[in-house]
Amino acid sequence: MLRKLGVAHLKVLLIYLAVVTILRWEFPQSFGAFFDLVGLWVGGVIGLGLLGLDRVLYVYVIRPHEQLSQQIQEKVRTQHWKEALETLLTRRKEQYHLAFRNGIFALVYIPVVFFAVTSSSGLFGKGVALGVMVHLLHDIWRDQLKNPSELNSWLFWMVSRDVTLEEQKVFVWVLSAAFGLVSLILL
Repeated sequence: MLRKLGVAHLKVLLIYLAVVTILRWEFPQSFGAFFDLVGLWVGGVIGLGLLGLDRVLYVYVIRPHEQLSQQIQEKVRTQHWKEALETLLTRRKEQYHLAFRNGIFALVYIPVVFFAVTSSSGLFGKGVALGVMVHLLHDIWRDQLKNPSELNSWLFWMVSRDVTLEEQKVFVWVLSAAFGLVSLILL
């Protein structure tokens, strides 16, 4: 399970970074320029992993009293790291009130990505910001295509009303288009 999820997210990120690299490619004139480009890729991988912090916050801060959180805490306490991670990922659907996986965060994060892309001089910071958004969009599109009602349970839990499937589709497309426009600025 862990490997399958990690590979799926990594494939999407690598395809995204390859397209960005190809479209903005100029042969690096120096080692510094080459390492800057490597920074985009390394930052993207780090950003991909950063979204997992909300699961850790859920276990230790947001809902430490829940059975899943206590089970993970015990596995970490006894240094069964791999089992803790596998349990967390296997039962990830039980964690739907996450800090960084919701529509409000996604809407607020788009301007953050825009700011990172337009104001950061190095590609590392841009890669981190883009990696987080690629991970979030991957999760959103996966559930949008496979189980739209499940997407509502975690993406719109902060909204005080039921979001229709049509509204959900519009949100997903608008969010994807905004990210696409920000990505074009990077080129």
